[in-house]
Amino acid sequence: MINVKNNKIMASQVSVFLENKIGHLQRITGVLKATGINIRSITLSHSTQGWGILNLIVNNPEQAYRALSDNNFTVTLRQIAVIEMPDSPGGLDDLLRKIASAGVNFTNAYGRIVLPDESAYLAIDVEDIDNSIEKLTAAGLKLVPDCNVYGDN
Repeated sequence: MINVKNNKIMASQVSVFLENKIGHLQRITGVLKATGINIRSITLSHSTQGWGILNLIVNNPEQAYRALSDNNFTVTLRQIAVIEMPDSPGGLDDLLRKIASAGVNFTNAYGRIVLPDESAYLAIDVEDIDNSIEKLTAAGLKLVPDCNVYGDN
């Protein structure tokens, strides 16, 4: 069994509950810019009643969480699994087949190209991160170390 916390293969996602109004997303990016935070991946989904959920992978999630909290945003910090896949036709389909075969269900997902035509990352948000990491690792999937998720690659 792999000790995922010591191997630092769990990354963190910053999620912000955001009202869908002009300028609100920019207020968040302004706070992150002033704090020196670099956004690596972003997804914004409409929720209900004019609100949405902004999910971010940033180079320093703890610092981003503190900065956004200090600026009165409703924000959470959640561990996610990030899996490497080929950046090629069918790469995502092959990865999703392996994730399903491993018995892992996710509630949220988004991707990022790392090297065009070579590799990409899929970030997945799961309910039981420790159990899911064990299943994904046992299935032979390549989990990306958090330093790579947050870094330039």
